[in-house]
Amino acid sequence: MFAFSLDTAKDHEIITYIKDVKNLENNKRNIGFRKLQLIDVEDINKLVFEIEKATKIYNNQGSIHLLDKNKSIITQTFISNIKIIKSQHNNILLTGHVWHHPKGFHKSWQMFINDEIKQKNIWEKFHKDELQGWLVFALTFQKIQIDKENLVIQLDGNNFNNLDEFFCTLGEEVNGICGYFGRQLPALYDCLRGNFGVKSFEEITWLHHQRSKKMLKNNFNKILDIFKEFNIPVILK
Repeated sequence: MFAFSLDTAKDHEIITYIKDVKNLENNKRNIGFRKLQLIDVEDINKLVFEIEKATKIYNNQGSIHLLDKNKSIITQTFISNIKIIKSQHNNILLTGHVWHHPKGFHKSWQMFINDEIKQKNIWEKFHKDELQGWLVFALTFQKIQIDKENLVIQLDGNNFNNLDEFFCTLGEEVNGICGYFGRQLPALYDCLRGNFGVKSFEEITWLHHQRSKKMLKNNFNKILDIFKEFNIPVILK
């Protein structure tokens, strides 16, 4: 379930609840102009009235919130220059500049809300273009309690086919179910500098590394170079 709010003096004053929102995510850019379809709006008349009123005073910006089962806000997407294109039955088509999350982000949260994330490799159920959404969810979701020292992990090249899947695997090997440890090469640097669950690595064993070298191409050596820069021994098997 989603909710809609406009920017006012009151923080996140919910106007109405919404069953679903289409076209809310985008992998190409962080912000962009697009059409959003709001499905099964609970109080469509109030929403139309409030948006039109806000448009007249040039304050037509707000947020679409993802809610948990108790209707508490989990995460939100900011939208500005809101304009209603079409209103029919309980559905609304509107446009605006949307600050996007990557595709798969809301799917990940919905699985968490439904208590479906109970083991590693749940990300394998995601399409390739949804994996960045999973990784951003993992970063948002992850709460580090202690930083591990002299960590020993094992990566199996048979378990991932591309760079996004490598980071999904690495995150869970380091920080457990739904764990995060980078989603791009620069982010791996940030994680290795600290505050992402590990103070130090003792050793990384990389099984079936020849397959990884073929799948990851130039990124394979770049990853090894990063580990080397942080003096992390990597055993290739």
